[in-house]
Amino acid sequence: MPCTGARRWAGCAACVSVQGKEPADLTDPDGYVWRRLHNRWHTLLEGGLQPESIGDIVARAGQRAGIDIRFTGYSPRRGLATSSHLKGHDQIVIAKQGGWVPHSKVLAGYLEVVDQWEDNALLGVL
Repeated sequence: MPCTGARRWAGCAACVSVQGKEPADLTDPDGYVWRRLHNRWHTLLEGGLQPESIGDIVARAGQRAGIDIRFTGYSPRRGLATSSHLKGHDQIVIAKQGGWVPHSKVLAGYLEVVDQWEDNALLGVL
């Protein structure tokens, strides 16, 4: 599960920042979860990954997993919307967290696709 990996990363005792080799605080809910690493020392740097880097990482992970569809950097964002909606979160809250404008038609389309599976008249029939 993605959340399990993020929790392990946030609790990693070996994660240190460049400034004085102090443990990095990855628990700030408003901070960056995925941080840049120093090329030589492999310590955490200030700021987060660039959007293009995240997309590359997600695409490579999908390839390594042998998944037939192509994952992109947008896949986790859409996954956030899907998972949050299935847990009953309001569309406005999902939009804010995922960076969509309130009442986004794109987001509404994603959630409609989820509802087609959950609110299907044949659910439990077949």
